[in-house]
Parts: sequence; C-alpha cells; structure tokens
Amino acid sequence: MIALRSSSLLGWLAGCALPLAACLPAQAVVVNILGSNYDVTFTSTSYIANPIAFGTPPVGQMPWWGDSSLASTFASQVYDQLGDGYQTGYGPVFAYQFISTPSAEVYGITQNTTDINDQLDLDASAPLSAATAYAYASASLTTPPVEVPAPLPLLGAAAAMAWSRRLRRRIRSSQRPQTGRNVD
Repeated sequence: MIALRSSSLLGWLAGCALPLAACLPAQAVVVNILGSNYDVTFTSTSYIANPIAFGTPPVGQMPWWGDSSLASTFASQVYDQLGDGYQTGYGPVFAYQFISTPSAEVYGITQNTTDINDQLDLDASAPLSAATAYAYASASLTTPPVEVPAPLPLLGAAAAMAWSRRLRRRIRSSQRPQTGRNVD
C-alpha cells in the first residue's frame, strides 16, 4: 500500500515538474531575419581549423557571409541571448569576410551584451589558427517552435492519475474474498 502511494506521488510530481523543465533556456537562439527564422549559436573555432563553416549556406554556416550589414543585423537580433563569446561584455563574432592580402584576416562584428547600440567591427587580431567564438546558423527553420500550453501536461497527469485510481480499485476488488452470493 505504501509503495503504491509513493509511486502515485512520484508520478504526480513528475507530471508537475516536466512542464517547468521545458521552460529552461536553450543554448541556441531563434531569430527572425527578413522573414526567415534562424537557429543561431556559436562555437570556439578558427578559420584554419574549419574553413568550410565560413561562408553562406548550403556549404557554409554563416548566412550573413559577405554582407557586413546583415552580420550587424544578426548580431543585434541575438543581442545578449548567447552571453559572452568574443570577450567579456561582447557576444560571439559574426564573421562576414576573409581577406588574404596583404595579411590574412577574418572580419566580423560582435555585439555588446549590455548596450544594444554598441557593436565592434573587428578584424581577427589573433592568428587565423587561434580559436575565437564565432556565431553560426545551424539551420533555417521553416516555422518557429510551437510552445505547448501550460495546462496541457497537467491535464495529461490528471488523466493518468484517474486511470491509475480506477485500476487500483479494480485490483482491490479482485483481491477481496467473494461473499457467498450464488447466481442460479
């Protein structure tokens, strides 16, 4: 009986806690640019280690590649949602150009995470082999993610509890000794 109550309580707690866990922030950020949704995140890499990522999709992972104003738009839309990347107080670098002469450099824009009006337009002062936090868009989403209404999981948990109570009643009634009623 105690085990049945504790498992019932555990099921009820799980039903209540799961909707709360769905509200935790994800690492990636979905932004809408020119009517398309992009899933933007960043990774620490270098141009030398991952040159194929630097470019426009489908080959590269930077839809803003070749367009500094589009890189600026992405950086301002992400703003502070990805946290620090390039350095403390600035998000990841939205690289938009590689220039090989006179010295090989990657140009990009990084957004201040405390002031939406402050962006740095920078070239890679570190060697091309040094790892830097570069932003990329892993995929263009066709529709934004749909959030589940909060009461829906609770209704499911309530239905599960009602079903388990019915099942318990059935088990209890089958375990009771039958009285001497004969049907002729």
